[in-house]
Amino acid sequence: MATYAAHPLTKTALIAAAFLLVACGGSPSTAQPTPTPQTRGPLADTWIRDGATWHRANVTGPAPRYLAALAYDAQHNVYVLFGGQTAKGTVDDTWTWDGKAWKQMSPAHKPLPRRAAGMAYDPGHQVVVLFGGLIPDRAEGYEANDTWTWDGSDWTEVDAGPKLPAKRQGLSLITAGDRVMLFGGHAANAVYFGDAWSWDGRTWTRVDIGPSPPGRGSAAVAWDPADESLFVFGGSGFNPDGGPGAQGTQLSDGWILMHGHWTQLNGSGPGQLAYANAFRDRAGSRDVVLLGIRCPDPSDAAWAWDGKAWSKVVSPGIPARWGAALAQDKDRKALLFGGSNERGC
Repeated sequence: MATYAAHPLTKTALIAAAFLLVACGGSPSTAQPTPTPQTRGPLADTWIRDGATWHRANVTGPAPRYLAALAYDAQHNVYVLFGGQTAKGTVDDTWTWDGKAWKQMSPAHKPLPRRAAGMAYDPGHQVVVLFGGLIPDRAEGYEANDTWTWDGSDWTEVDAGPKLPAKRQGLSLITAGDRVMLFGGHAANAVYFGDAWSWDGRTWTRVDIGPSPPGRGSAAVAWDPADESLFVFGGSGFNPDGGPGAQGTQLSDGWILMHGHWTQLNGSGPGQLAYANAFRDRAGSRDVVLLGIRCPDPSDAAWAWDGKAWSKVVSPGIPARWGAALAQDKDRKALLFGGSNERGC
């Protein structure tokens, strides 16, 4: 089965992999001009979905990056972006988007630099929650399971107690009604998780019952508020032919979690796809999966699941990429930033 190796998880990969990202310069904390579509490597373009179509915002902002965390902060009516991987390394900067411009924040406290973390808004406590991710070190980096909250001006680490999700990267965090839900993730190419957890402001609680999907990282997820269900598609699972530093195997299955129980989706959809995004199209009553990488090429395609069947939909017009950051606001409009268009398997 094809595997994807363009995402540099390790220091060794950054130096020696044949699919090394193209360095495009710039400081992680300095506003950058939007790159042209021909740029290979991390991207810094901003895309807005107004409820029907996507369009590109002609703005400057965070340095080009992929696997950043993004969430909509309903209390302050802005999107919040944290961290990710730039051409110069993993970063720890915080930015907000107010619908017109990016603003770099200067918090007194902040999480360690990381990529592939999860982030979502907690309506019950009116803060943005960040969990886990891959933190760089002098070796290959290490997965985290720390919990942080953003109140609009500063970060606070929360003591979540002894019972919490295992250390992981590539997890998904999403606003699910009045709470935050966590799904999946992995620790290197060794342990892949298919579990679901809920955050109540103080502790994490496992919420799925019985058989769960095969473990995976970097899946595409969306929340359907109408029937209170979590949609999950694709991602990267265990690669039995690779060592701990290898990329996972791209997956092509879809799942729904409702009332604690998982159901696998039927039919043929996007196929094997990793590092994709998803959003809930409320007008069309469907979950839309877009972008990602289908070995060896980044994708610009979009597919929709309407609850009964898959259908390929018109391309959103966003250039092909994987590892972009996407979030939706309270009106189900959406913001997408960055990613990478590097090829590789």
